[in-house]
Amino acid sequence: MQVTITYTDNKSFTKEEIVRNAVHNYGKTVDVKVMPESSNAHDLIYFGIQQMTTHEQLSLIFDRTGSYQKDIKKLRSEILYKLEEILDAVIVDNEAKVAN
Repeated sequence: MQVTITYTDNKSFTKEEIVRNAVHNYGKTVDVKVMPESSNAHDLIYFGIQQMTTHEQLSLIFDRTGSYQKDIKKLRSEILYKLEEILDAVIVDNEAKVAN
């Protein structure tokens, strides 16, 4: 019998953590899909940025040898650079569609 369970997880940091918890609770045959809470643009963007940021940020938080404030600024800059690349690609793609 196939059972579908849908819920909102506000406590886990990463998709991997959610999958690990689901496997623990429901066994290795569980099929886990982790998605934003909705398909509106804001939720999709937030989810994407969260996926790009969280692992590295958690590493910075728990790394006692570095300077979190300095390192988070660098991470923020790297993420903004990646987002700018994506935005540039969207603009180019839109312009190409208009030209065709």
